[in-house]
Amino acid sequence: RQSRSDWWKGEMKTIKYPSKGHIFDYFVKESKFEEWATAVEEIEYSSDTPMGEVTVPTNETAAMTYIMRALIRKNHAIMLIGLAGCGKTQSCFGLLRSLPTDEFTFYAMNMSYYTDSTLLQAMMENPLEKKAGKLYAPPGKLQLIYFIDDLNMPALDKYNTQSAIELMKEKQDYNHWWDRSKITIKDIGNTQYVCCMNPTAGSFIVNQRLQRHFWTCAVPFPGQGALQTIYSTFMKGHFERLSFKTSVQETVSG
Repeated sequence: RQSRSDWWKGEMKTIKYPSKGHIFDYFVKESKFEEWATAVEEIEYSSDTPMGEVTVPTNETAAMTYIMRALIRKNHAIMLIGLAGCGKTQSCFGLLRSLPTDEFTFYAMNMSYYTDSTLLQAMMENPLEKKAGKLYAPPGKLQLIYFIDDLNMPALDKYNTQSAIELMKEKQDYNHWWDRSKITIKDIGNTQYVCCMNPTAGSFIVNQRLQRHFWTCAVPFPGQGALQTIYSTFMKGHFERLSFKTSVQETVSG
């Protein structure tokens, strides 16, 4: 990141950049650089809620979800790539849960070694209902987001392809797939993809003819400041809810 930031500053020398941090720490607002930290929303956590259901905003997630939210509005497919434990799945769930429920709904799926096109199609048809003619779509006028985790996990066949990935590509290219019993086309409406994958697992990559449709974002591990924000939020919510001594609460808050 530092080398990319240095290159950017070297190429665009007419712009006055902030001296602190690198270009990825800032966004432009009203012709001025603002830190992403100013866009981070503070949350009040209660230990009654499982931590896995809470996404704590940080500088990194604020920047990433801002772009993802804009792309979702434009019906653009999104792919997050990162190592296990970097927070890509939790960031997606945090964003998807925050979308207006009168406009969007989401359906989460996990790929595995045994996921093939038949199994994936059955899962993807679960949240759909039949509309007029050959059209299948989510209920009402909702936009359905298929959230697919571990995208590259399905096993390769003898042709070095993954049938589940080919089904996704067919839907992305043509907005349809086939009814396997009647051998007729099913048009699929009002759906889009948000996906995650770990490049060190599974088949390591996916078919580039599918990946070309995605905005792809590399997700690094949270930095020291982000980890401090995450863990202090959880600890503060736990210790303040229970009747710990003031000295203990002050230690946690500090």
